[in-house]
Amino acid sequence: MAWKEKEIVDTSTSIPLGRLARPSEISSYIKKLIKASQYDYHESEAFVVEDVILNEPLNRGSVRGTFINNPNQEVDIVKPLMPNIVAVPVIGEHVVVIEYNGQHYYTSIINRKGSTNENSIPGASGGYTENTKYGKTFERRNVKPLEIGEGCILYEGRFGQSIHFDGHDNVPSIKIRTNIDESDGEFTTENIDEDDSSIYLTSDGLRGKSFEGQKIEGKNILIKSDSIFIKGDDIRLGSRVDNNLQPVVKGDELVEFLDTLLSKLQLVAPKITGPSSAAGVELTKVVSELKVQLKKKTILSNTVKTK
Repeated sequence: MAWKEKEIVDTSTSIPLGRLARPSEISSYIKKLIKASQYDYHESEAFVVEDVILNEPLNRGSVRGTFINNPNQEVDIVKPLMPNIVAVPVIGEHVVVIEYNGQHYYTSIINRKGSTNENSIPGASGGYTENTKYGKTFERRNVKPLEIGEGCILYEGRFGQSIHFDGHDNVPSIKIRTNIDESDGEFTTENIDEDDSSIYLTSDGLRGKSFEGQKIEGKNILIKSDSIFIKGDDIRLGSRVDNNLQPVVKGDELVEFLDTLLSKLQLVAPKITGPSSAAGVELTKVVSELKVQLKKKTILSNTVKTK
């Protein structure tokens, strides 16, 4: 696994010195011997992935394959070094492999092609198979990477997912988004109005950008998607500080209550005012109109719901 790379290969088979060698010749010969014995020591080695083990107990995310520098090395299974953070390689990608206590581990995928989607170069250690598949279902996508700024920390998935600890102009923000951008160009940027789904945490707005046409300033949490589902035993919208929060009304139950109320009022109205009196007729008419309006359920929201 760890390997030594000699700088100079000594191919001499005899000592190039006479019986009465001069001091300068002896010195030169010793220097050549020293230089020929020097080498570079490598603790890690590039490894071509040929098989990926996904959900096998004790070997989740492990790989099999061949070392590039010395393909003749015997190796069984190479495990991910970290148990909590695993970037699963696809077939043909190269990973950095190290060895601890007789077990091989890979630390990361080598950036061979500068692609966030895949960096597969199969056959680098020999034995290339034509039309090598990346895996059972994995297919290459032309995913554009995000633009980065000074000091930012960026985590990108293979399919346009990202968590961006942005620090433009020394102002912190966190941007979580998912969106495959396969348009022309080398890079893409987050766009909360156009990405599939986004969650932004800002300290000082959106650096001049708007959200749904509205200028965003100060501290905000912005959420954008086609549907947003929130579930919890105690959901509060507002501030706990002022303690003026009010309960949310259940829309369907409110409609049912109002319908019952109007129905009872419709029955009682003639008894109160008299069935033929002008007031009774008018009250009955108004109640009937309100019941028709209530049945349309226009007071209920189709986009915001609670349980």
